[in-house]
Amino acid sequence: MRARDGLLFALTMTAATFVGRDSRASVSFTVVFDALLEESTAAAVATVMDEHSGWEDGRIVTYTHARIDDVLAGGVGRDVWIRALGGEVDDIGQQVEGEATFVMGHRYMVFLKPNAQNTMSVVARAQGEFPLVAADAKTLRVPSTLRAVALPPRADVVLRLQSRAPEAAQPAGAVLAGKSVEEMRTLVLGAWSRTHASGR
Repeated sequence: MRARDGLLFALTMTAATFVGRDSRASVSFTVVFDALLEESTAAAVATVMDEHSGWEDGRIVTYTHARIDDVLAGGVGRDVWIRALGGEVDDIGQQVEGEATFVMGHRYMVFLKPNAQNTMSVVARAQGEFPLVAADAKTLRVPSTLRAVALPPRADVVLRLQSRAPEAAQPAGAVLAGKSVEEMRTLVLGAWSRTHASGR
């Protein structure tokens, strides 16, 4: 099997399961590296500080308060609230498969963009969120093994991006798996100039 089968970080079918309510579903393709960056306004290392959930338009939404520890590219404030579907309110829970979820106190590499609620969203949902583990006292890195994805990238996206750079049309999870923060900084900065060029 190809390496990507065991390295991709994302989802196969994204289905929202609502306790005591209706179910909704959508299909998500594997996001490739340059496509992830094209949609991002910032790539950063963040520590989860707090979260709260509430009802919005008949569904539960969770807001995660994150401290930005290191900005690799783009611009973002020192403290952000990240909005994601799903969560728990009282005795009702809603789980949205493929949505970004966080663990209190943990650190993540995240690709962010602003949304209409004056908060941030993780680009490509869980595919733009990478947990970080301590390789040693000074080094944080993405785990070398990430959740597998069944659906391949969209062929038209791969065709559009594959001539840019070797990693441009590769699944983002495969590109970043096992990388340290400093290695990711080099990759992201190199891609940022081509994905955020004037007029793109």
